[in-house]
Amino acid sequence: MTKTEIKKHINKSVYEFATALGYQMSDDNDGSYVTFSKSNFTSYYDTIDYHRSYQEANVMKGACDESVADADKINEFVSVMKNKFAAG
Repeated sequence: MTKTEIKKHINKSVYEFATALGYQMSDDNDGSYVTFSKSNFTSYYDTIDYHRSYQEANVMKGACDESVADADKINEFVSVMKNKFAAG
């Protein structure tokens, strides 16, 4: 796989992983970020932003503990995927 194909594969896997955690995905179609949210969250602060190029999940200050923990899970998932492809 090329680097671009690997990045696309990892991003698609992240979308599926976040969905499995119970998140819905919102894409503003600008190509840089997607936003993950749960229907039971009442604040924008509880959403998770995922940057496609950097392949990193972030939450805002004041996010609920669940969002913070899930963003960490997503980042760990990305790390595992990157290591898998780096290993060959």
